[in-house]
Amino acid sequence: MRKITTIFGFLFLFSSLIVAQGEIDALRFSREDLYGTARAMSMGGAFGALGGDMTGVTINPAGIAVYRSSEVVGTLNISNERSSVGSNNANRTRFDMDHLGFVGYFPLRNSVVPLINFGFSYNQTKSFDKEVLALGNTNSSLMSFIANRSHGIDPQNLMRGDNLPDPFLTEAWLPILGFNSGLIYPENGTGPAYLPLNIGSENIQDEIFTRELGYINNYDFTVGTTLNGVLNLGLSLSIKDVSYSLTSEYLEDFADGGYTLFNWLTTSGAGVSAKFGAIYRPINELRIGLSYHTPTWYALTMTYDAEMVHDLEAYAGDGYEPGGIYSERFINHYDLKSPGKLVASAAGVLGSRFIVSMDYEMVNYSNMRLGVPSNSADSQNWFDIDNEYIEQDFKPTSTVKLGMEYRFTPQMYGRLGYAWMQNPYETDAVELAEAGVAGSNTIFRMEGDTNYFTGGLGYRFNRNFYLDAAIVYKTQNDDLYAFPRVYSAGSGDLLVDSAPYSLKNNSIRGLITLGYRF
Repeated sequence: MRKITTIFGFLFLFSSLIVAQGEIDALRFSREDLYGTARAMSMGGAFGALGGDMTGVTINPAGIAVYRSSEVVGTLNISNERSSVGSNNANRTRFDMDHLGFVGYFPLRNSVVPLINFGFSYNQTKSFDKEVLALGNTNSSLMSFIANRSHGIDPQNLMRGDNLPDPFLTEAWLPILGFNSGLIYPENGTGPAYLPLNIGSENIQDEIFTRELGYINNYDFTVGTTLNGVLNLGLSLSIKDVSYSLTSEYLEDFADGGYTLFNWLTTSGAGVSAKFGAIYRPINELRIGLSYHTPTWYALTMTYDAEMVHDLEAYAGDGYEPGGIYSERFINHYDLKSPGKLVASAAGVLGSRFIVSMDYEMVNYSNMRLGVPSNSADSQNWFDIDNEYIEQDFKPTSTVKLGMEYRFTPQMYGRLGYAWMQNPYETDAVELAEAGVAGSNTIFRMEGDTNYFTGGLGYRFNRNFYLDAAIVYKTQNDDLYAFPRVYSAGSGDLLVDSAPYSLKNNSIRGLITLGYRF
């Protein structure tokens, strides 16, 4: 049992007052997908040591020094995301431009530093577009979770009324929603312990639905040069643009009634970071690359509201009336520091026909940090417990990318690739499923490892125009939870169980890149 279990209640009741962020929010905006040009994607994204491609420049800014001409390039993407829980499927299809880039080549009259290149690129590093639907029968109820997490709150502080202060301003949201909907009631009428509504031994049919939309866009401004044609150096300054929305519904249906919890959340903001890189060519056939991406410092704004619709008349006592309780819409500002990334790369260039490449990336997700804006009146220690959760639940992860390219003719190229991204969770976090959820949305996923299988073709029309196409298949298996498990702070016994659904995610993407060199 993790030591932090003993302070979980404080996390929920203090760090999650009003509207708050947690470790799940931090992870959401810290992970990236496989992204880039069709050429790079078809080679599994393994371009850190190659350069000469805008994705290679994004991975390792030293790749911009490989260019010996200027270039403009754009990539169109069509993708279908499919999520399956048993026989329940949900699909999202999107079509957009995922990538734009420009490189300016500027030769110099210097044998040691023969050039300096500048570039700009736009990449959509993550798409949030996803729907999930899960239906099933369960012996555990969200009511038990709410009752457990309401312990210690005075029932008077949860009441809503015309002449009463709004409890959503001072108390955790789930106890307010549960108490005013009849899902929980104070033991002995006064608390401080709470009990879930007694529905007897009935089976519970539950339903989870989530719809996510949005993106993380990355804009790189890059400069690079080469020393004696052997060592390439590059620097990028990056700006990230975040837009995210979540609609979630959790329903529990009994024989004679039930309830549904709705949550609506949006997040927007921006972040800044930098990248440093080098590519060394000891011999013509070998390229070795190393780059470091600094953490991204985000300033984010979240809007949040929730509603509980309930019809429990068959189980509730006198005075109960079915209906709904709705929060006001709240706005919260917070900072996030995502972890840095180290990328080591190697590539072999065998003659003019064959290229093989590999990238290894390391990201330590336990270094994520939530923070309070410097101009906020809130305590700068507000997220201390959330950050302690992050340190204990997440680990350093590896990503391996492999790619190859074969030149069939002077115009035609064939490519294959593979990428594996390790899940970011510590083993205990996966086994305990005791995630530090925040606010009133308790639904969360424990993501599994991600596998990408890629391939594509390229065609060079002449010295200037080229066209690349790629197919990317992605697969990932997750555990989907309606709410976290709860353990006794003293004995470590399981108090509230939550059985996961097996969520299978797969997507297929088609990309076309058109480029012009001059």
